[in-house]
Amino acid sequence: MHPVLFQPFFDFLACCQRLTYFPDDELNLSAPREPPPEVKLDLSSAGPTVVLLKNCLRICGHGCARSVVPILQDKAYFEVKIQCTGHWAVGLCSSKTPLASVENLGIDKASWVLREDSCVWYSGVKLARLKTPLEEGSVLGLTYDHVELRFYINGAATGLINEQSAQSMDGWTGMKGVLYPVVGVAENAVLDVGFNRKHFYFPPPQSDFKEILFEKELL
Repeated sequence: MHPVLFQPFFDFLACCQRLTYFPDDELNLSAPREPPPEVKLDLSSAGPTVVLLKNCLRICGHGCARSVVPILQDKAYFEVKIQCTGHWAVGLCSSKTPLASVENLGIDKASWVLREDSCVWYSGVKLARLKTPLEEGSVLGLTYDHVELRFYINGAATGLINEQSAQSMDGWTGMKGVLYPVVGVAENAVLDVGFNRKHFYFPPPQSDFKEILFEKELL
């Protein structure tokens, strides 16, 4: 039989052999890649009268919301911009902290928050106050390394004054357990949160403090 008759078959074999050298992502050039998951506020656990906007990165209304994941990494950084002042709270909480009202934050024994009075509250007690007061439009940065919670205003570190001893402190210690970033609002307050570096106004104060990550990103 004439060899030309076998040419289509040989071409087919050559094509199949060639395809084995291409990874799947090169074969599916037209297939869109799924964007990586983004840490945001958790609508499912938020207070019933909370309003979450901007892909769950803005909170208004009345009540509280925590992030979709707790802080699992060694060193984390996140930001909150005070778009409109009012009654608000920003800090850390456990999964057991009630989120129906901003008044709940800093009242139980599983939440540590900074309020609009520029004071840190825990278990219903005013623990400390910022050396630099916050204003509408300020960007509040927070770092947490499972030992100490520190605060930054518009990229600059601001220490604390202990309410009991009047001593100066870099940050607050004593937090325990698995904790989530949490924000709460009332009385027309509007807060924007940034858990991912693309939403940060300022870089983390140290390179080893990172955006909040999902557990699978830490593996």
